[in-house]
Formats: sequence, C-alpha cells, structure tokens
Amino acid sequence: MQTARTIDVTALIERQKLRGFSLSLIAWCFLIVLIDGYDQVAAAYAAPTLIRAWHVNATGFGHVFGVGLFGVLVGSLLLGFIGDRIGRRLTIIFGSLWFGILTFACSYATSLDQLTVLRFFAGIGMGGVVPNTVALVSEYAPKARRATWITLMFSGFSIGAGGGGAIASWLLPRFGWPVLFEVGGLAAVVVAVASFPLLPESVRFLIVNGRAAQEIARIVRRLDPHVHESDEAVRYVVDDEKRIRATPFALFSNGLVRVTPLLWLLFVLNSLALHFLQNWLPILFSMSALPSAQAAKAAMMFPVGGTVGALALSRCVDRYGIAVILLLALLGLPVCVSLGMPMSAAWLYGAAFMSGVCVIGCQFALYAVAGMVYPTMLRSAGVGAAIGIGKLGSVVGSMLGGVLLAMHLPIAQLFMNVSIVFVFIALLSVWLGWNRRRETLGSLA
Repeated sequence: MQTARTIDVTALIERQKLRGFSLSLIAWCFLIVLIDGYDQVAAAYAAPTLIRAWHVNATGFGHVFGVGLFGVLVGSLLLGFIGDRIGRRLTIIFGSLWFGILTFACSYATSLDQLTVLRFFAGIGMGGVVPNTVALVSEYAPKARRATWITLMFSGFSIGAGGGGAIASWLLPRFGWPVLFEVGGLAAVVVAVASFPLLPESVRFLIVNGRAAQEIARIVRRLDPHVHESDEAVRYVVDDEKRIRATPFALFSNGLVRVTPLLWLLFVLNSLALHFLQNWLPILFSMSALPSAQAAKAAMMFPVGGTVGALALSRCVDRYGIAVILLLALLGLPVCVSLGMPMSAAWLYGAAFMSGVCVIGCQFALYAVAGMVYPTMLRSAGVGAAIGIGKLGSVVGSMLGGVLLAMHLPIAQLFMNVSIVFVFIALLSVWLGWNRRRETLGSLA
C-alpha cells in the first residue's frame, strides 16, 4: 500500500522571492488593475468634450459619476462573494470581459441617460476585479512581504487612473471622445482573453476547496521547480484548510464580529478624506488667492505623494501592520490642517505631497490589512465588502466640499473640520489592532 506524500504548499509560498512566477503574477495583475483604473476615470476625461458635443449641462455628469460609483460598490460586494465561490481567476477574467465590453459600448452612447446606464453596469465589473486581484496576490505572497506585493500590484490602479489624463490629452484632439472608451474597452477584453492561459488560480483556493490535483501540481512546480512528483500519492496542504461558506454572515463569525465593522469604518472614513482632497483641492487652493496654474500643480502633488508614500511604506505595513495606519492618521491630522494656512507655494506643494502620503498611503495599507485579516475562503468577500462599503465614504467625500462651501466657512476652518476624520481613524485603528492582538493571543492559548 502506497503512503501518501505530503507537500506543505504554505512553506513553498513562504520561500517565494520576487522573481519568476511571483513577478509575472504581480505584473499581470498590475496590468489588469491599471486598465481597471483607466476605465473608471475614462468618463471624467471624456466629459468636457461630451458637454459640448451633446449640449448638456456639466451638472448632469454628477449623476453619471455617482451612478458609476454605485456600480463599483455593487460589484465589490457581489463579485467579492462570487470570487470565494468559483475562484479568483475566473472572476477576474469575466469581470474584466464584462467591464471591457460595456466600456467599449459607451463609445456608442448618444445621451447622458445611455451613458449613465452603461457606466453603472460597467462599474459592477470594475468593482469586482479589485478585491479578487488583492486576494489572489495576497494568497501567493509570503506573510513578511504581503503588503509590499499588494502595494506593487495595486499601484497599477493609481497609474492607470492618473495616466488617463495624458492619454486623453493625446487622443481626444485626434480621434474624438469615443476613442477613450474604445481604447479602455478593447484593452480590458484583450487582457481578459490573454488571462485564460496566463493568469493562475490561487493555489490556496484550489487546495482548500479540493479542486483538481493536476492543476495544483502544475502550480506547485511553478512555485518550486525542484518539487518532483513520484508515482506515490501526493497530498497538498496549506495552513488555512478551514472550510467556511462565503456568506455575508460569515464575515462576522469566527472572531470577525468586531474586526469586520471596524475595518469597514476605517475604509469609509479614509475614503471620505481621500475623495474630498482629491476632488476639492484644486478648487480650494484656487480660492485661497493662489494662481490657477500653481493651484493645479499643488493639487497634483496629492496623488504623487500617495503613490510614492504607498510604495515607500509597504515594507513598514508588512512589519508593523495596523500601527502604520495609526501613524499615518496622527501625521495626517496636522498636515490636513496646514493645507488651509497661508504659506508659500513651495511649502504648499510639500503639504499637498504629505497629505497624499498620509491619505492614499493609508488606503493602500488598508487594502493590505484587509487581505491579511480574512481566511482563504472569505478573502475576496472580505476585501470586496470593505471596498464596497468604503465607497459610501467616497460619495460623502465627493459631496462634502460643496456642503462646507455652502456654509461660507473660511478655508482654514474648512480644512480643520475635515481633519477631524483623522482623529476617528486613529482611534479605530487602535481598537482594530487591539482586537486583532486579542484574537491572535486567543488562538495561541
């Protein structure tokens, strides 16, 4: 009788370096979320041309953006759970196909109503791709470098969203507004089709769900070419073989009853701060007697600081986890207050840069932490739910500037009011860290 040979796949994953298989995985997911990021902002870059072409009021696009954002919320929640049922790979592929086809269809829209409907349904696919790519990369990353790998991968989203402006400035004068949607849609479809042979499924997901042993063996050989199969039976194991059915209630079970709500609140509050600053900094800077050109440059330092900060802090998140979120909140409070104070252009550039480090850096850290706190069977659902619920903060943050301006507050007072958000982020991060520590100690007891 043959004795089954056991291969600890967790140990193979923990030995992974950023090369070969892991590098190709991160690069491919980077490309997928880059296109996702571009497609999410394509309507914003097409809007000025569409306003003139369709003879519509600019305020009508607020409805387009808001409904599209609601679609992203629905997709994050829905496809997050689907990813935990059918797998991350297929959900990413079909989600990309879905939003690619619908983004391309936007190039044929002839009215705001048509564009709004198309952006809602495209948003479902866009929202579903993000939590599944985070889960996929997280499940191949060694624990000591998980935040770094997720940050490297997800920086593609920021680059895609930010690079949309450069692409629009080159394509719009030559080909007109439809080309923005055609490029984004075709790119998503091509990458989705190419992902069938190129994108691997999560080996953790396959093992925990008892999927095809041949596929697991093929991935294991890619993780470590020195692993050779023999004629004897092989059993593949990971350190997370707990079977949990991915349902909304499961997000509040097995020690997650406090963790999930705390994580959701952190996503909501940080998304509020992020979208407030991202949408309103150019307007608020120009209102503070800063020339328009300098106001635009100062506001541009916010996303630049965010990208630089996220990459620079990723190793710290790996090492210190939730403590990094606390540090960024404590630093973000005085930085946000300073944005409303009189200062030279150079100092304002620095303050805007640091606000990006704190706010966008915290957002990346939250993605990494969300990928760490949930088990394999709930990871896509957990990350997707946190991102989806966080979109509520995005909507509030986008509207908050208009509400505060309507109150005729001084600019300094306006930034001071918004900075209160960082106090709550700091308190919630302490509470979340305390709960996580208590659960860890309880599991060791």
